[in-house]
Amino acid sequence: MKLTRSVSYAVGILLKMQANKSAGPMTAAKIGKGAKFPPRFLYRVLRRLVDAGLLEGISGPGGGYLLARPPREISLLEIIEAVEGHEVTPKLTMVAPKQRAAVKHINEQLQRNTERWQSSLGRITLAKLARL
Repeated sequence: MKLTRSVSYAVGILLKMQANKSAGPMTAAKIGKGAKFPPRFLYRVLRRLVDAGLLEGISGPGGGYLLARPPREISLLEIIEAVEGHEVTPKLTMVAPKQRAAVKHINEQLQRNTERWQSSLGRITLAKLARL
């Protein structure tokens, strides 16, 4: 699972949205104000968050972005997957018959670790992050 700068931007955007949720829709300019979000990345990340159903985009005067769900229902795993896509567990390929057991064992460990990592990230909510 990749934790890129885009994930950092997404978490920052959503935390800012959560902190200002009573203010109504926030424009991209307001979201980016005071933060280190390069405009081209900001719009790309906002689009991905809208496409993933984590933000709602509102057009027209007074429009902007709103959280699409309560912060307690948005997980860190969803945020990461919204920005970076769904994780595919890497697998080793056997290149010699004598490696079969070792490669199988390694692939099983990779799968288990991926599942634990995803489960852990799925339990961390935006609401929890906002309380830190």
